[in-house]
Amino acid sequence: MDSIDILTGQHITIKYESAGIVKRMFALLLDYLFMGAYAFTLIIIISVLSDNGVNIFQQNVAIIVFGIFCLPVLFYHVIFESLMNGQTPGKLIVKIRVTNIDGSAPNFLSYFLRWVLLFVDMQPAIYGGVGALLIIFTNNHQRLGDLAAGTTVVKLRPSSAKYNLEQVFNEYPTDYQPTFPQAESLTEGQIRLISELLENSSDEMNIVLSIHQLAAKIRKKLNIETKMNSRVFLETIVKDYQFLER
Repeated sequence: MDSIDILTGQHITIKYESAGIVKRMFALLLDYLFMGAYAFTLIIIISVLSDNGVNIFQQNVAIIVFGIFCLPVLFYHVIFESLMNGQTPGKLIVKIRVTNIDGSAPNFLSYFLRWVLLFVDMQPAIYGGVGALLIIFTNNHQRLGDLAAGTTVVKLRPSSAKYNLEQVFNEYPTDYQPTFPQAESLTEGQIRLISELLENSSDEMNIVLSIHQLAAKIRKKLNIETKMNSRVFLETIVKDYQFLER
């Protein structure tokens, strides 16, 4: 199983499993479906306007407006990946995301480069030719656009082996009430980060300091005031999140 080691701001390495060609192709097909639905809607609108005696193709301004409305189809991937932190609607559904090989977030230039080279990767058919071969045979499942941009695509949902705290917190009493309901606003990635840190039971100074720093950041982010021990606080946050997300 190929994985990407991502170094977090707390100097903790988290492993993300690389997304294979099947997931990536399924996400792409979903995106094509959304793009087709958008284009079909525009055609219907044009048809309705024409049936009502409005010939927009004889109106220069209307043609320009129509062209602008067509741009989301052309720039679909670069627009959504830039605005949705490395995801398109298709990737969001399949639960995969674009990330840099070093674990940092790609910038707009990286997304743009991936989009430009998508037209090469796509030849001669859907994920055919160069793109398919590279995704299958490269270590990090990178297509040509990924290799050029220094990116790859990873699965978002961690395996049970990478999320061991779930085994600790998967049972709740029938009358359980979350201590911090604000935990629900955290992302899965943030909870994974907390869990990975808590799994390290070392008393080394850098680990203890990281726990204190992360607890302070979470308290500030969620606007929580508590005198709870930092480790216990983070364990409670994870427990409440998993309870609320069941």
